[in-house]
Amino acid sequence: MIIFSPYYWDAALVNYYHFIFLSLIILSAILTLRQSGNKLKVIQKVGYLLIIITLTTAITDNSYVELVNRILFVLFFMLVAINLLIGIVRSKEVDAEVLFSAVAVYMLYGFCGAIITAVIVFFQPTAFSLGSSGLSLFHQCLYFSYITITTTGYGDILPLKPIAKTLAIFLTLFGQLYLTVIIGILIGKYLAGRGKS
Repeated sequence: MIIFSPYYWDAALVNYYHFIFLSLIILSAILTLRQSGNKLKVIQKVGYLLIIITLTTAITDNSYVELVNRILFVLFFMLVAINLLIGIVRSKEVDAEVLFSAVAVYMLYGFCGAIITAVIVFFQPTAFSLGSSGLSLFHQCLYFSYITITTTGYGDILPLKPIAKTLAIFLTLFGQLYLTVIIGILIGKYLAGRGKS
């Protein structure tokens, strides 16, 4: 979605392209929930419901349905990320699945940051210095989120209102803390696994 959305954002069927990409992201998130249990089944059902709401958003083009959809996206992806983090912490050794889970959590965090940015823009359109840069609103939100969590901070999109600045602080802190903590956990598990063999 990050790669292709700049090329279709002004197309006539942009909502349907978003539906396809978002549905693929939701389905891949559902596939990460491998363990069994009632809580995970509920999360999976929420994911399928989210696909239906995303299709409804694409068909109706109603901003309030889109707002509900965005909020549900954040909640769903946070639940998936927590599930992945629990799997990382519980793992006994570092393997490909653990590494991909760590990357997926970071990517989901950036995606959630973009959705929260879009929700803030919905309520306060002047909260960020978004311009007419030839990109869709959502792609600008994605850009802001990932530039902020990586602390690159080019400064072309600025948080202007207090809630936007608070979000930027939270994204920056969590992005850096996540990397520091997850690298420590992964190195510790790797060294513990090597010590056993």
